[in-house]
Amino acid sequence: MKFLITPDSYKGSMSAREAAEVMEEAIHKVIPQAICEILPMADGGEGTAECLRMCGAGEAVRCIVEDPVGRKINSEFLWYEEQKKAVVEVAKACGIMLITTDEKNPMRASSYGVGELIGHALAMGCRQLVLTLGGTATNDGGCGMLLALGARITDRNGKEIERGGRGLIQIEDMDLTVPKERMKDIEVIVLYDVKSPLLGNKGATRVFGAQKGATKEMMDELEAGMENYASKIDQAAGRRISDMPGAGAAGGIGCALYGICNAKHISGAQYLIESMNVEEKIKECDYVLTGEGSLDAQSLEGKVPVGIAKIAKKYDKPVIAFVGMSKGESHAHYESGITAIFCILRKNDSIELIMDSAEQNLQFTVENFARIIKMQERQRVQD
Repeated sequence: MKFLITPDSYKGSMSAREAAEVMEEAIHKVIPQAICEILPMADGGEGTAECLRMCGAGEAVRCIVEDPVGRKINSEFLWYEEQKKAVVEVAKACGIMLITTDEKNPMRASSYGVGELIGHALAMGCRQLVLTLGGTATNDGGCGMLLALGARITDRNGKEIERGGRGLIQIEDMDLTVPKERMKDIEVIVLYDVKSPLLGNKGATRVFGAQKGATKEMMDELEAGMENYASKIDQAAGRRISDMPGAGAAGGIGCALYGICNAKHISGAQYLIESMNVEEKIKECDYVLTGEGSLDAQSLEGKVPVGIAKIAKKYDKPVIAFVGMSKGESHAHYESGITAIFCILRKNDSIELIMDSAEQNLQFTVENFARIIKMQERQRVQD
């Protein structure tokens, strides 16, 4: 009996690798003879570079950049010398995991460090740039990144705007000449986990602002700033880019990339599924185990469990999703190819305790699933 174990991370509690190892241990505890292949996945957000590194020849290039609140930190990107390809995970420069809860403030948080990471890659002769969006603490439209790459973004007095989301409302003039020139001969692939537009109720601010620390008052101010930013970057880019799918990804970094290069935006989960030869592995297994922190409507837009399930459905392979929580109707998830959804939460507790007990809860739930499989196998043999 062969299990393919391919979860995404459970944000705030387990990395994809840690979750996969917990699942493997639980299966072997009940079915010692089971063959388990673990293949941690990501959807274009944090952890994407690590997953790609597991199946390729890339090496980590370390450098010093600014974090979301301007501190100098050690960061890295993945480099493939032969192809002159860099994989830059934006969360490694402006990720929400880089700051404390008290430091969450999208009015202040900047994507400047992302531009610094890209600059290091360009200095090494980068010809192909893969950017993974997701997990950011920022809502600055990617202005910090643009400034680090040489853009001029100024207020009515000709001074550079403030860093972070508070600077968006100040924008009077935007000149993207320098970053456009630096990026003109680079093939840019942008991996996203959501197709959010830049503005509106489904945009960067309204959907993700609260989890980045925005109050109701902040969100109103950020949205007003984002509207100003949208008009200015559309003008600077010479085309309407703020309405494009994925423009709101990573607090608007997706939009900024549309403005300076012919970036190809694709599903992060799909990119990894293809890069890591997942389809062939699904063909060879009996059960597929996957999961993530929350299974909801956004999961249908390109998250790992649904991406995996769509492939497994072609080969009639059962897909079991172990999730922290399941929101809304599950019918669409079942239609995508997920066979069953197990919520690992065992009691209503504080968010801190829930996060701390995630590994134990996942192990308990997978163990119980394995007991059902073991019983079914025993009955099949007896029959």
